[in-house]
Amino acid sequence: MYASDIKRGGGVKNWSTRIYQKYRSFQVLASSSSSKVPFTISIKKKVSFGESIKAVGDLDIVGKWDISKGVDLKWGKGNHWTSTVEVPVGAPLRFKLVVVGEQDSVWEQGEDRKVTALGPDYGLKMSCEWGNTEGDVVESFKLVDNASSSQAGGHSSTHSASSSQSKVREEAASASSSQSKASGSSTQSTAVLERAAVSTSTSGSTAGTMSTYEEEARGAGHAWVGTEPEFVRSKKEWGPKERVNNKEGLSGVALELVTRDDKSENWLSKLDLVKTMLVDKSPMKRPGSEVMAAAYIYTTWINTGAIACAESRSHYRPNHHADLAMEMFRSLEWVIGDTSSLYSPKGTTTSPTQLAAAVMAARRMHARLPSISGEFRQSVPLTRIRDIAHRGDIPRDVKEEIKHTLQNKLHRCAGPEDLVAAERMLKRITAVPGEYSQPFVEEFKIFMKELREFFNASGLEELLARTKDGLEEQHLSALMQFQAAKAKVESSNKASVDDLMTLLFSATQARTFYVSQLSGGLRNDTTDGLLENRQRWRLADVRLEEYCFVVLSRLVNALEEQGGSGLLSKAGNQAWALPLSALAAGLRNLGLSQFRAKELLLLENELQAWHNAAPLVNSGRDNALRAKASLDRVMRVAAEYSDVVMKLYTMPASDLGKGLGVPSHMASVFGESEVRASVAFQVSKLAALMSKALRMASGQSAWDGLVTGMAVGTLREVSSLNPASVDAIVAELKGHGNGGAHSSTSQPPGFILVVAGAEGDEELGPLVPLGLRGVILRQELPHLSHLGVRARQEKVTFATLDDAEQYNQLVKPLLGRTARLEVLPGSVNLGPASDEDSKKAGKLADVQKHSSVKSESSTAGSGSEGWSGAQRITSATVVPLSKATVSTCGSKSAKCAELERLAVTSGGLFKTAKGCCLPFGTMDLAIAAAGKDVANKYKALLDELDSPSVTGLKLDDACKRMEELIRQLQLPGALLEKVRSGFQGSDCLLAVRSSANVEDLAGMSAAGLYESVVGVKADDPEAVRAAAAAVWASLYTRRAVLSRRTAGVPQHAATMAVLIQELHCPQLSFVLHTARPSDGNTGVVLVEAAPGQGETLAAATAGTPWRFEVEKRSGKVDTLVFANFSRALQLVPSRGLVEVEVDYSKQRVTVDEEYRKKTAQRLAAAGSSVEAHFNGEAQDIEGGLVTKEGEFAAHTEAEADLYIFQTRPQL
Repeated sequence: MYASDIKRGGGVKNWSTRIYQKYRSFQVLASSSSSKVPFTISIKKKVSFGESIKAVGDLDIVGKWDISKGVDLKWGKGNHWTSTVEVPVGAPLRFKLVVVGEQDSVWEQGEDRKVTALGPDYGLKMSCEWGNTEGDVVESFKLVDNASSSQAGGHSSTHSASSSQSKVREEAASASSSQSKASGSSTQSTAVLERAAVSTSTSGSTAGTMSTYEEEARGAGHAWVGTEPEFVRSKKEWGPKERVNNKEGLSGVALELVTRDDKSENWLSKLDLVKTMLVDKSPMKRPGSEVMAAAYIYTTWINTGAIACAESRSHYRPNHHADLAMEMFRSLEWVIGDTSSLYSPKGTTTSPTQLAAAVMAARRMHARLPSISGEFRQSVPLTRIRDIAHRGDIPRDVKEEIKHTLQNKLHRCAGPEDLVAAERMLKRITAVPGEYSQPFVEEFKIFMKELREFFNASGLEELLARTKDGLEEQHLSALMQFQAAKAKVESSNKASVDDLMTLLFSATQARTFYVSQLSGGLRNDTTDGLLENRQRWRLADVRLEEYCFVVLSRLVNALEEQGGSGLLSKAGNQAWALPLSALAAGLRNLGLSQFRAKELLLLENELQAWHNAAPLVNSGRDNALRAKASLDRVMRVAAEYSDVVMKLYTMPASDLGKGLGVPSHMASVFGESEVRASVAFQVSKLAALMSKALRMASGQSAWDGLVTGMAVGTLREVSSLNPASVDAIVAELKGHGNGGAHSSTSQPPGFILVVAGAEGDEELGPLVPLGLRGVILRQELPHLSHLGVRARQEKVTFATLDDAEQYNQLVKPLLGRTARLEVLPGSVNLGPASDEDSKKAGKLADVQKHSSVKSESSTAGSGSEGWSGAQRITSATVVPLSKATVSTCGSKSAKCAELERLAVTSGGLFKTAKGCCLPFGTMDLAIAAAGKDVANKYKALLDELDSPSVTGLKLDDACKRMEELIRQLQLPGALLEKVRSGFQGSDCLLAVRSSANVEDLAGMSAAGLYESVVGVKADDPEAVRAAAAAVWASLYTRRAVLSRRTAGVPQHAATMAVLIQELHCPQLSFVLHTARPSDGNTGVVLVEAAPGQGETLAAATAGTPWRFEVEKRSGKVDTLVFANFSRALQLVPSRGLVEVEVDYSKQRVTVDEEYRKKTAQRLAAAGSSVEAHFNGEAQDIEGGLVTKEGEFAAHTEAEADLYIFQTRPQL
């Protein structure tokens, strides 16, 4: 949460001001570059007689660090020193305060004070404390434009509104610029705030109604879809509930809710149902994400009338509703403020994603509850309607309707339908001015305001005005700035982008203060009065977030109208300032909602760094690609938000919708509606617009080819390539014969898969014999990932497409049709297939099939280089790495031994990790030592796995039982001690890796197929044993078994050695291919690198690596892609290997062009050396750059050791 950043930054005033300054530092626009605004500096300090205080800094106005030319501060009563200067807009000002005496001068200690003018419409005031240069309090205030208030006539109504708003802004500016005092100041600002809430409302509208911006912010989730209210003039008899809920097919939370709803007719009983689930039945009164999601969906449908609240014969005043809301409010706040205490239904701690989901639902849930204000919890609330119903100045029929439709209904069985009925009545009595008594109308308006407050349905400004109690002066000032900006934009027919930006910044700033007020968490003994304020602050937080969504939407539309990506692709940094600023504000809002907060802060740093460093376009391709990497990362975070929301709401909404009889269209789009109404949705659109512009500027394609070739087949779409999806495809295709339903003569016996997402460990092998010809993956993927390697091994044409617009235009129309995918070096083409394409594809498939059979045949030979040449030991031993051979320890270990020898003669080109091996047969000895029962179970399971008839769930079960059996195997203590003695130091960590006879072979890489365990303590025998057993067990995973079946390798022939090496934790990991993988070009080395451990690269973690091509002859480096992985796996003292967020503005490979070039060349040189050693055969090499201190970004290239961890023949 951002609260931790607030505390580290010295408090909310200091922190929020820095944020606002950071945003505005982007906006150096041409329209304001020559403007100046007043900047007042003040400090309270006692000095000796004859001394004075000056401000001295880097600009002319403060003397350019020359004390004699600095600005003199004037002394005032109480030792207050002040001075006002005119500062240029957009130019950062750095200065310090100096006490100037007759003999010498004393500079204050600490960093320079920094400030940037917010824009031509805002002045600044800084209150300083001597020596505390990090704790400045900066206030901004709207400058009054006198010219705008003296326009000529002809627009009287507009002029009147403008004058009113101008007066409010003048008062706000006056309050902001006045000296803060212990008393009186807060009262003055509060008064201005209250006047602003009234004066800036839409002219002619009824009290408390929402502006168009606010209505849009509330969205469809608040629109009434229930039946229209029936106005009655006498007591109505209510019958029993007509509908019985449908419980068929439901279970868990959905079943409980639907069952209890059957007996909950009115709003109070439905609220009690929700309270029971959220509070009474949740561990520690902290509901998990599943319960939160169901409650939010349920209450949303209640509040909009999709689920009707029937009037029962009970008699409960609205104070009972408020009391229930009070209990639920506490639980929701505990969920938001103390997510570490959340538990799943089984009592296990929930995952980070579940925590994020629970917080999302809890925040949104607040707006679905009634108010907990004391006026509504008193025994007889909302009494005004009773007095109105007994007035003598209204017609009898209206009086009866008010009495029976509103008064009696509210006081015995209140519900959301009452708010709708009251709204309709207000509209009716104000439709014709003068038709009804004005005192009656005004009294009804007051009642309407109270009723909206009870239902938490007030307008945004009314809500903000009620939050004033307990707010500090700076917060009140921020609210006034927001309201002034809001009034200006909403009174304009078409607001300018500058005004929209000011509104977005001020709304974000105001929201920041509310979040800071809420950041302390909720104590169990919090008083009711504090809870009331807290609910208003939480509602203000949520409503301002919704409002920022609308402003961002307007900004995105405005940017698109101005030319969008096309214009930005040719624009200078001044034009980029505005969309980057808007994006920064969007990220801030997303983070304030407690989603990926830390990563979003780092992304803000990156975007600002790239914008400040150099023009993003027309200044070199690298600058555009670097910024694009950050923008793509932004889109990925937004997509993660979308995924969490969809997973949180989609299935529960479907189940609850069926059970409760909600229209199917409302249930089916619930999750999508939540996504499209989120700030993340607008952030994604804005980032996509800018990313496309940078792609255009850099000449980069949205397509990326991993495996060249031409594929023709029916285009099929799947969500993933996980085992369940692959099994489903296999079952379908086998049910229709080879090629599936598309095996007729009119279509080629093949298909191309469009895959939504991949994790990197997927297998393509089972699909190839059934006609898989190509893959289009809708995300970026490291070329040298395991999935990429397997695609090349299977000769499956493979491309990625990371652009939703092109997917909709090019791919989606071809789904279900026969398509042609052609991947060439540097280009990818997709289109409808012709008959000639089908013929060519058929011939190519035959050639590939023949080549594959030949390759498998050669690989399966009986020579020592094949899997059949393994020699299993008969007595336990540890083999030093230098003596490892293919026949005793596997190809991987043997290659590491060769690398060790090569490193010695490389002249310091690279190093290797020392290690040892548990050779082939060690596992067999452990099985024999475990006894006959274990040995018999192992043999029976192995026979089961070798049977081709064992598939599907039977195979899953057999693999699981085999893995469990192997993981329990023990190793002799003497053997473990021998392993430990080979490594020095009590803090030595190990990497325990697979080295099977069926991996790292020509034609059978098995990349990523088997287990590696990193971070194992060398002096912990049990940890070493468990790691070795885990590596052995990975020989029998479902994927491994299927892979060997596809390759024609018997299961009993597979054996596993264990390679144990000292763990070196690189600050940068890399994979090298000494020939270009896509076309086999041997003249270049392809380098992919990522921060931290190499698992990030191998597992196809979401994101992109640094990708370089280095020409072997000339050493020319071409940067193809910049890294943007969100997290890196790094070694942290006392914590071991942990994931940490990456700030690429501090990664030297990203920021330093010369270092980037030298690093790529150094890696390529090492790769070429290894390739030459293996007789010029192209190699797939893994390694890392390691520094002793572990902080890679701060070290020079000479201080980083280059380690090569393994090499295998490149496929």
